[in-house]
Amino acid sequence: MKGFTLVEVLVATAVLAIGLLSVVTMISRSTTQDSRAYHMTHASLIIEDFLENATRAQYAALTFNNLSNATVNTVVSGVAYTMNCGIQDFAPLNRCKEMTCTVNWNNKGIQASTSYVYVFSPKY
Repeated sequence: MKGFTLVEVLVATAVLAIGLLSVVTMISRSTTQDSRAYHMTHASLIIEDFLENATRAQYAALTFNNLSNATVNTVVSGVAYTMNCGIQDFAPLNRCKEMTCTVNWNNKGIQASTSYVYVFSPKY
């Protein structure tokens, strides 16, 4: 006899279906992770931009002493990002200031956030 039996065809189809489902699951997860990385990058850039501007305060006593908490709201590609920065004096060392910035965003019902901690020291 030549050809394949019905059982062999069914087994081959089942193996192929399992393989295709695995690939679809992998593509779905990679798309989700790509979206997460996209928004995490935007959040990091918002914090980085704010900290770069705040870093200038280290070079003048008046601006350094006036560093304070801040809130920044930004919309990028239709997603609202809210950054809250809190400052703590004399941390971790005397004369230093520690700023903790947290960015929150909601993308399609998924709430996410990232935080950065930066220490400012006077350079004057």
